[in-house]
Amino acid sequence: MSKKFAIIGLGHFGGFLANFLEEKGAEVLAIDSDMNKLEDVKEMVTRAVRLDSTDEKALRTQDLSEYDAVIVGMGDDFEASILTVSILQIIGVKRIIVRATTEITKRILSNLGIKEIILPTEEAAMRVANTLMMDKVINSVLLESDYSIVEMITPIEFTGKTLQQLDLPKNYKVNIVTIKRKVTQSKLLGFGEETFEQIVGIPNGETKIEKDDVLLVFGEEKSIRKLLKKE
Repeated sequence: MSKKFAIIGLGHFGGFLANFLEEKGAEVLAIDSDMNKLEDVKEMVTRAVRLDSTDEKALRTQDLSEYDAVIVGMGDDFEASILTVSILQIIGVKRIIVRATTEITKRILSNLGIKEIILPTEEAAMRVANTLMMDKVINSVLLESDYSIVEMITPIEFTGKTLQQLDLPKNYKVNIVTIKRKVTQSKLLGFGEETFEQIVGIPNGETKIEKDDVLLVFGEEKSIRKLLKKE
């Protein structure tokens, strides 16, 4: 089943992201109040709808809670962006990604509980698209010639095995750059415990993968996609 994404605000960033996601095989709903912007993208996307995203009743007609993610790209109109985000939270959208233009707007969005905030560049759009289209990917960096570095959740069947046993360069044509691992230790004076994330360092063949590890993987996009299919 294709992934479904809605993009609200079809400026340079939103239009680029809509096109890029559609090329990756996603179903894309493009939303804007400007008919001219919709005309520019309607041939690229699954569906284009003209509406005011600050109108809760209008947004509810699009069943956005059924989408994998909704991306709010109207960073230049921050008031409209804030209102849109608030409505998306009210109607139960499961994943909201918002474009910010300054550190101040980023801080405000963060205070509203938005965890995924991006910058308005083509590179950011490509990174977001790659992350959205790959299950289990937490973040990604797009490099030249279709190579990427992604943070991915450890496949269950990798747990307890060493990198030598997995032999990822041979079996998947990817390399583990490093590993992020959750570590629990006693607080000072022994009052309870605290959990924090720790970088394992440069892994070797004897490094064993643990259940909740986050793997930083380097390789071609097609190779990473093959690895991400592992359950």
